[in-house]
Amino acid sequence: MEQHTVSKMLKIGGLASKAGLSRDTIRFYEREALLPKAPRTPGGYRLYSAEALTRLHFIKHAQALGLSLTEIKHLLGGYHDAEECRQVKQLLDQKIAALDQQLQSIQALHETLQRYLEACQEALRDSEVDAPCPVLALLIDQAGVT
Repeated sequence: MEQHTVSKMLKIGGLASKAGLSRDTIRFYEREALLPKAPRTPGGYRLYSAEALTRLHFIKHAQALGLSLTEIKHLLGGYHDAEECRQVKQLLDQKIAALDQQLQSIQALHETLQRYLEACQEALRDSEVDAPCPVLALLIDQAGVT
């Protein structure tokens, strides 16, 4: 390795700091081939290029979009032709379908909680102070607890 190139390289601590990741995470990414194995100094220190930092930022952004490390690893193969773009499109279609399903579940949960809240408000407004909570009674009844 040329001296000028080595001076621009980062040790794992510097890379971790710039990437906002732990050293263990970087080592894990190397083991999982998300990050190429770094060359080492004669003293055994790993040296990382600016490309490694760019790749770590890519991984973090992809994770923020909900992609798994397996999916990210596949995407890191490249982006040079239409076939790769089709694969990305298919992956994004799958992610959007999964999000749509999660949104429906969350909306249903929201509606249920809203009904329960209204039942509590009505019970507190219309009943005596010592009346049992209708929501707790419903949950106990649904759970089969006696």
